[in-house]
Amino acid sequence: MAKAKKDAKNDAPKQDDDKHSALGGVVWKAITLTSTAVATRLAGGLATKGWKVVTGKPVPVRGDYDKEKTRDVIAFTALSGMIMAGTKVAAERKAAEYYRQSTGHLPKALEHTKLTRKEKKAHRKLEKATAKAEKGASKLTS
Repeated sequence: MAKAKKDAKNDAPKQDDDKHSALGGVVWKAITLTSTAVATRLAGGLATKGWKVVTGKPVPVRGDYDKEKTRDVIAFTALSGMIMAGTKVAAERKAAEYYRQSTGHLPKALEHTKLTRKEKKAHRKLEKATAKAEKGASKLTS
């Protein structure tokens, strides 16, 4: 019995390798680059327009450095950085979702093959809770 489990564990990486192709990696890179470029462009425009609406002044990074206040430059830089990071993360998550829907799995670059000790413990705990819930549900239906 233990040998069957061991063999099943050894077969798992082969199955994961079979579902990934060399073309999939290239496609994922293209999707990621495109989504990042679009997100960066969108975030830059959003930060600039948002700054103009809120302050009524032009973006402080592109103007006369003698008249600009340092706090305005720092505030705009922080604001645009947060917007850029947020849109990049959102775009990458949507790209990964699209890739998963198209292929049925995540790109190899996003799959984690090794679990930490904490993750393994949480997985065992979840399996036990699921088994207990299924057992309770079967008692209720019988």
